[in-house]
Amino acid sequence: MRPRGVMKWESAPLWPVVLPSSSGFVLAFIPYLFEIDFFTEKNLLIPVLILLILGLLCFLLPQKYGNRTELYSGYFLGIIVFYLFRFFFGFYGIAVVILTWLGQSLYLWQYNFPPFRIGIWLALGSMSGLYIGGIMAFNIF
Repeated sequence: MRPRGVMKWESAPLWPVVLPSSSGFVLAFIPYLFEIDFFTEKNLLIPVLILLILGLLCFLLPQKYGNRTELYSGYFLGIIVFYLFRFFFGFYGIAVVILTWLGQSLYLWQYNFPPFRIGIWLALGSMSGLYIGGIMAFNIF
């Protein structure tokens, strides 16, 4: 029997990898596709705030994923910390976020982790998608 509040998957899940990263990816393209006043190509603050609002969807997850408040707390803290990585470490901080997310996506599902850690993983995916989408949008447009 697994401890209470710990999530263990039977097989590698697809939604925690695809949904957060694709939402960040799409948000990164918005300033390049549409003329919206508060979306600018150089500022990621509004997309990060939208990711924080989208993170509230963690409360809609089934109870089997553990304490939803703890899950969102991990997501919230992860978004803030990984957003600040860009300021402290520049492009290297972005690379660290993306590589950490890739590594966690390969191995996290195999182990028992609390919802807070799963929230951090979801935040890593969101910010990785935002950074990768921003780099691609800048080079395409």
